[in-house]
Amino acid sequence: MIEILMPGITRTEGVCGGRPCIAGTRLRVTDIVTAVQLEYSLCEIAEDFEISLEQVDAALGYYKRNKAAIDVDIKRQDETFERLSKIGYGRPRAAILPR
Repeated sequence: MIEILMPGITRTEGVCGGRPCIAGTRLRVTDIVTAVQLEYSLCEIAEDFEISLEQVDAALGYYKRNKAAIDVDIKRQDETFERLSKIGYGRPRAAILPR
């Protein structure tokens, strides 16, 4: 079942861990926020993820309204990556978003 969280942002049970995504994609709001935190421009994000600037704006709008929950999710994801890297799994060697 697809839950519309706000225009352009949905959550689907069983997709991306039930995390908020850009509607019609598997691109999580956390992916957009992380790219912004890594100082990618909005145009770079739209181009690299092959989405529109309106979709980027929707993700950032959702983040603005749900900052605490999204920040906790990003922190949990980072902790998971760190834990897994200690047991032999690592972050990708190549950048996810090429510069």
